[in-house]
Amino acid sequence: MKFPISNFQFPISVTLIIFALVIGCQKTGEIGDKSTEVKVLPGYLAESEELASLLDKPDVVIVDARSEDKYKKFHIPNAVNIPKTLFRTPEDIEYKKGAGFVIPAEKAEKVFGEAGIGVNSRVIVYDSVTFPDASIIWTLLKYYGHDNVQILKGGYERWVSEGHPVTQETKSLKKVDFKATPRPEMVATLSYLLDRKKDVTILDMRTFAEYIGTNSAGNKRGGSIPDAINIEWVELAGDSTVKSAEELQRILNKYRISRDKEIVTYCNWGIGRSTYGFMMLKMLGFEKVRVYGGSMEEWSARADLPIGDVKNIPADL
Repeated sequence: MKFPISNFQFPISVTLIIFALVIGCQKTGEIGDKSTEVKVLPGYLAESEELASLLDKPDVVIVDARSEDKYKKFHIPNAVNIPKTLFRTPEDIEYKKGAGFVIPAEKAEKVFGEAGIGVNSRVIVYDSVTFPDASIIWTLLKYYGHDNVQILKGGYERWVSEGHPVTQETKSLKKVDFKATPRPEMVATLSYLLDRKKDVTILDMRTFAEYIGTNSAGNKRGGSIPDAINIEWVELAGDSTVKSAEELQRILNKYRISRDKEIVTYCNWGIGRSTYGFMMLKMLGFEKVRVYGGSMEEWSARADLPIGDVKNIPADL
């Protein structure tokens, strides 16, 4: 299929490239024009050398947030495995529809208590740099009142590349009491978003293909929430856990992200890329940030809700 322009014909691949460039410019332009200065705050990241010195400390809980099969293959010594699949049961999905975010307090107390996370535990979470699974555990712990949690910078790949030990041995867990104290101010429900949509900046942390709807990612409808700004999470992470403060500042200014308006992040499930965006902004000192727990899974299933317009697509594309 070709599209005539004057006396020339552009193949569809060229048309799509031009279209992506046009949309890439358009999607950045509806936020305030103030420059945003950022720095990565202390206390959010743990270096691998520091973790290496803490492997046998009884008050330190190391959480491997990767999939169970990757954990069983090899993991950091004394790490416990809490994969995201634990939070995707039919009961969890049904609970999220009403509560707006992932799992009930009772399940959080069970999962984290069985992992040995108590009130005095220092938690260090890691994942693979291929997906921000660690941000799920980080955000859930924060949401349920446990602040002493950090992310291992560079994840499993950096740990291995620096020659630190790995194992196949599974740590025997001692159950402790984990008291969940929800922080609803961290979450945007659907009703919250609809009531305040004009007053918030909405960040779509998914791929550009998901954002424009060419990849529906299993949702009822493809596309995005109207007026959302697309910043794919990897643009902030690069090939590590987080880019430098200078790079992050350039990216946020490129998309004209301001601290003045409340920011709501979302993805498909409401955990993973959306929690990464939340974590990253909190790490940079943004105070007014929420996660839309329903994300596109909920938004796309509501036929009465609009899908964001993507302009300049040829009519027969």
